[in-house]
Amino acid sequence: MTQPHQAATATLLPNGKVLEVGSFAQPNSGAEAFDPNADSWSPTGPMLVTRALATATLLKSGKVLIVGGIAADTGHSTTRTELYDPITNAWSLGPQLAVPRSSHTATLLPSGKVLVAGGQNAGGYLASAELYDPISGSWTTVSRMDAGYTSSTATLLANGKVLIAGGATLGDGRAELYDPATNQWSSAGRQGRVAQTATRLANGRVLVTGQGAAAALYDPGSNTWSDAGTMLQDRVDPSATLLADGRVLVVGGTTTASGQQLWLSSAETYDPASNRWSPAGCMSQARWEQTATLLPTNRVLIAGGDAPSVTLSSAELFDPSRASGSEAIDSCPTNPPTQSGAAAPSAGSSAVAAPSTVSTAGVTHASAVAIGQPAPLKSIASDRSLTLLQPMEAAGLTALILAALSAAFYLWARWRKRRI
Repeated sequence: MTQPHQAATATLLPNGKVLEVGSFAQPNSGAEAFDPNADSWSPTGPMLVTRALATATLLKSGKVLIVGGIAADTGHSTTRTELYDPITNAWSLGPQLAVPRSSHTATLLPSGKVLVAGGQNAGGYLASAELYDPISGSWTTVSRMDAGYTSSTATLLANGKVLIAGGATLGDGRAELYDPATNQWSSAGRQGRVAQTATRLANGRVLVTGQGAAAALYDPGSNTWSDAGTMLQDRVDPSATLLADGRVLVVGGTTTASGQQLWLSSAETYDPASNRWSPAGCMSQARWEQTATLLPTNRVLIAGGDAPSVTLSSAELFDPSRASGSEAIDSCPTNPPTQSGAAAPSAGSSAVAAPSTVSTAGVTHASAVAIGQPAPLKSIASDRSLTLLQPMEAAGLTALILAALSAAFYLWARWRKRRI
């Protein structure tokens, strides 16, 4: 990759390329595209507003709608939107939202309209929702949710309704359903996960993961939740991708051990037919808050993310056909928050915050997506004055200071999405 990207968006374009936009720790990171045929990354035309924690939605026209987020020029949630045209490789101004928002959801409806719901701004968590009409190029305010949600998931169900679940909420862990036909919200039970993924399966159910080893299934037919098979690894904020064969690939994320937050390089797959999880190999780089995109070749592009104190500009490919007989989950290396006796990498260093390369099944590095130099986290202004941790020297620190810093970093990483 040409730029670091953490908590970014990734959109598969009609031409087969993948558009990567934004970075939480590097708000000035623009947009770039990965070409699977050429095995290379290239920047797009300059965005009108570089931003983080926005949404990206592929419209029926083939253009991509970028909505809200934290604007790099203000450091606050924004109402501004823009459109990317893959044919011209250029950006154009879109209509403004009624309310500034970041960490919201955006869902393409069967009608071609886009539902944007929840998020947060300086006023707190948002229960409001808006509808974008690409024909008129305008936004309409729709009915409000029962509670404010941020960093939640939105899943288009087979019946045309939209399931909003998880994230941080002012409610009691409930999930909600939006019906475009009636413009009304209704309850979808309680599913109180703070950090999670939601994947619609071929059978119409929704698999939810991402806070510990527990996984859950939502059944739209009965409007109820049930337990899915227990995952092989505790994970917070992994990525989840529906594979062509109906399985779900869950990759990376973080876990905790002895009070320390660890970054994961392991992957596993969920089989809805057996309700069981299987190991799917190890990435070459442990990462968190990466993007994961199913390519037309059925491989999965894993891009960017975060490692201890750095934002990653690396990417790798997962090949499902090579994932059988993968290593056990506990054989995959992790990245601890600090590395004793070593300084954190900087943008000008040649070091890479990555474990030693291991033999993996199904995970490969093409020459154009080899691990690049990570960029250090930088402070950004936000609606709640959030400041990200800066890279720090580990050498010479006492054990007491290391323990205190690790604990502080863990608490920040676990809850930072609630404070923007």
